[in-house]
Amino acid sequence: MQHALLLNPFSLNLEPAQIVNRPKRIANRQAARSTPVCSRCESDDILSYVTAQWSNESQQWELANTFDQPAHCNNCNGACEITWLPL
Repeated sequence: MQHALLLNPFSLNLEPAQIVNRPKRIANRQAARSTPVCSRCESDDILSYVTAQWSNESQQWELANTFDQPAHCNNCNGACEITWLPL
């Protein structure tokens, strides 16, 4: 089965989705863990406008589409740039 690669909602460089073959096993997601934060106040209370699609295979919501809008920081109460911090 082929799936489009999911786009990161915080990526500044929006590229079209690519079709790839999804492996049967689940990848180790803890290899490079990080969290997005507001670049001004470093709060992790941020929102991004996206469309999610339910996956019967993984039994979780997966990112399907992002919109060309900036992320919103609830702490600053405004648009924000994202900084990724390692966990």
